[in-house]
Amino acid sequence: MLNADLPNGVLQVEDTLQLPIDKEKPTQFKFSLGKDFQLNSPKLSPLAVTPDTHLYQVNLTPAQATLTLRYQAKLSSTPNCDWLREACRLFDSHGIYLDANSGWYPSSANSLHRFRLHIKGLPSDWLTLSQGQAIAQGWQESQPQTSLYLIAGQFKAYQSKNKAFDTAVYLRQADDALAQQYLDASQQYLNEYSALLGQYPYSKFVVVESFWPTGWGMPSFTMLGASVMRLPFIPYTSLPHEIVHNWWGNSVYVDRAQGNWSEGLTAYVADQRLKAQQGQGADYRRDSLQKYATLVNQNNDFPLSQFQARHNDSSQAIGYDKALMVFHMLHEQLGDAAFYAKLRDFYKTYQFRDASFANVLDALGASTEFKQQWLYRSGAPQLAIQGATLQADGNGFSAELTLAQTQTSPAFSLNVPIVFSFADGSTQRHVVNFTQQQQRFKFALPHLPTQVAVDPEFDVLRIPDQAELPAALAALFNDEPKVVVIAKEANPELQAAWQQWAQHLKAQDARTVIQDDTQAIPASGTVIMLGGKNAAHEYFLTHIQQPNRLTDVSFTLSDAHYLCAEHSLAVAVRVDDGRTFMLLDALDTKSWQTLLRKLPHYGKYSYVTFHAQTGNNLAKGQWPIQQSPLLLPYPPKAIP
Repeated sequence: MLNADLPNGVLQVEDTLQLPIDKEKPTQFKFSLGKDFQLNSPKLSPLAVTPDTHLYQVNLTPAQATLTLRYQAKLSSTPNCDWLREACRLFDSHGIYLDANSGWYPSSANSLHRFRLHIKGLPSDWLTLSQGQAIAQGWQESQPQTSLYLIAGQFKAYQSKNKAFDTAVYLRQADDALAQQYLDASQQYLNEYSALLGQYPYSKFVVVESFWPTGWGMPSFTMLGASVMRLPFIPYTSLPHEIVHNWWGNSVYVDRAQGNWSEGLTAYVADQRLKAQQGQGADYRRDSLQKYATLVNQNNDFPLSQFQARHNDSSQAIGYDKALMVFHMLHEQLGDAAFYAKLRDFYKTYQFRDASFANVLDALGASTEFKQQWLYRSGAPQLAIQGATLQADGNGFSAELTLAQTQTSPAFSLNVPIVFSFADGSTQRHVVNFTQQQQRFKFALPHLPTQVAVDPEFDVLRIPDQAELPAALAALFNDEPKVVVIAKEANPELQAAWQQWAQHLKAQDARTVIQDDTQAIPASGTVIMLGGKNAAHEYFLTHIQQPNRLTDVSFTLSDAHYLCAEHSLAVAVRVDDGRTFMLLDALDTKSWQTLLRKLPHYGKYSYVTFHAQTGNNLAKGQWPIQQSPLLLPYPPKAIP
């Protein structure tokens, strides 16, 4: 039983635990509570104290089946929680959010929880939510859970009863149309993923308007930020991702001793699959590889076996983007039907149990070599064409292709697609086993080919050549040294805001250089030009691609014209020496702050513009790829 004294911020708990019985001898039971909680009964002194918890030990008599604990705490809230950097909690008149980080229920090592929860003391117009099924004044869950959640607040509830499971939407402000959109989308994706992965593991799914700008997936519900959930594309992008987490992570649990596999598998089954269904799978995989190539280097790389959760852009590029490419390579080896059949078997075997990264790879038929290089080894290969010949023979043509792995580390074992194209529009696809630093392959072709492409659909986990990737705004967030060039011809308030932001970058990385636009640009580092009237434009304009033109008063993106006085802009280009140059321009300090807030969500794009007053996105895009070094026309020319 929970008693919520919200005016005073006090939570009182009486918890009766069902214990494993030992009829022969006395036993000891260890459990922890959050450091804020005072244990009133039984009277025990902490066995150990950590920054977040107090550990207790109680002696049990033979055959003792239950233990009742009484404890309470005055709980503080984090109303402006930065959830990537701190644990969030709410316990006041605005609502309740409690998760495992608050330590509001007793937890023992490696324990799973079935529970019945009753809560009193809440305002009469509040609704509550937790895992499981609703009961009088609370919730109960019969399936074992890794952690417990409690959400409460003044929500408007919308519900839809269905045969296999119910769906609901909890909004903090009534919005019938929005609720119906989420009810319909939830039903659609729950049905789709039940057919694909196995029956949905819970009796309900609820979309909750969060107290913070979050995108969280919990067992049987998700919490989406108020502004995020009202974006028109979220029900068809982020929502499917959170729904799939009910299979991966929220019913098949993660044994974190070997890394967290659930984020990569969820991203692959939800996000990548949705893009592939729209004919954009190769672009999505290229973007994933670009994030890994741009944000990860030898200083911040680590094996997938060490990934626990994202805490910055580079860790996300490893745990999400690199991991999803590992699953894609297994998908390509097995084929679509076999891949999902094996996932359904994995789900059936490990439902409501912990599974390791190795367990899921084993279930998908991964070899020992595959696991060793992708789970326990950091880095990724880099591919190059080093030679090509073509000869006519009696049955058509014989082609030879010499490939190299150019990374400094030892060769990876790869299955690499090779695609030959012919004048009639047909293609011939081969998959070669590439295991050496340099290796020659022979192909029998029926006709004279017009070109050959190595991994043109980005099916291999690798570091793409720069020429395969458009310049991207993600370079703003990578670990490379930055050169910030501030325009002197700007209003003082905006200059001060730019200077403050540049100093923030320098505080994070002492290599950051800050200068004005009258100084020569250094020969190394990612260059960030601040201000549309920046004297460094001469260099920039010679590299920006037409027809995306820029002047002091206006710019053109994809044939649309924008006035600098009405729009904010971010553009990234790659210059001759391989560095990225960026231009960030805003009308005033307000639109500058809006631009900074939005840019992390547009990292894959080469350019983006927003309305200076509303902050609405008006254009975004990627520069076209002119020529890939992994695409060779026939007859082959000299290869560098």
